[in-house]
Amino acid sequence: EGVDLYLLPEPFSGLIAGEFGPLLVLSCRVCLEEKPIKPLSCCKKAVCEECLKRYLSSQVQLGQADIKCPITECSEHLDETTVLYNLPHDDIIKYKYFLELSRIDSSTKPCPQCKHFTTFRRRGHIPTPAKLENKYKIQCPSCQFVWCFKCHSPWHEGVNCKEYKKGDKLLRHWANEIEHGQRNAQKCPKCKIHIQRTEGCDHMTCSQCNTNFCYRCGERYRQLRFFGDHTSNLSIFGCKYRYLPERPHLRRLVRGSVC
Repeated sequence: EGVDLYLLPEPFSGLIAGEFGPLLVLSCRVCLEEKPIKPLSCCKKAVCEECLKRYLSSQVQLGQADIKCPITECSEHLDETTVLYNLPHDDIIKYKYFLELSRIDSSTKPCPQCKHFTTFRRRGHIPTPAKLENKYKIQCPSCQFVWCFKCHSPWHEGVNCKEYKKGDKLLRHWANEIEHGQRNAQKCPKCKIHIQRTEGCDHMTCSQCNTNFCYRCGERYRQLRFFGDHTSNLSIFGCKYRYLPERPHLRRLVRGSVC
């Protein structure tokens, strides 16, 4: 006689099939909820998809291209595949831009208006004085914006970069113009490229030279023991907009007396 065989379901083992391999039901290190999670490849810690997406999106909004692992005790950076897979479409575009910007050398810069990249090619012959003045003049092939490659600003006809940076009203108006409640751009105090912030705090990290600076005042972030840092109201390194912004002389007097 024939014998009917039945396969009994195996007891739940904590494994769920995922797109990139099995997912373990683990406790997320961020929200502490138990969910199907694929551990991070760098440290094998558990961070759920929702928390990872939220973290990555916040880092991209801050202009980060080399994103650290969200686990504080891990010093590794997340691989590009993990980042791209967990970002929404709009953030992917920003992330790829920041990534490209972090990999280029000083001979390539983005257009200050539309971010189209231009490479400046030096010629072997010595240019005439007339041509020397205009050799850094760039017209963006994408948006037709005319800008200076040397100082990464709108083109300043008849004025050298040093004079232009000292007080040209066009630069001040363009950089300080308020759109959607914030200034249009801020220059990195080290490499001088313009940084535009979409959202987030005032602490910025330049994607080209990794300099930390304040988006509001443009100064570098500095910190010394006993003297405070850029976020301290009474520190000599504090942002001028944090304490008595309308009374600079009194602000310097008070901060100097505290030290």
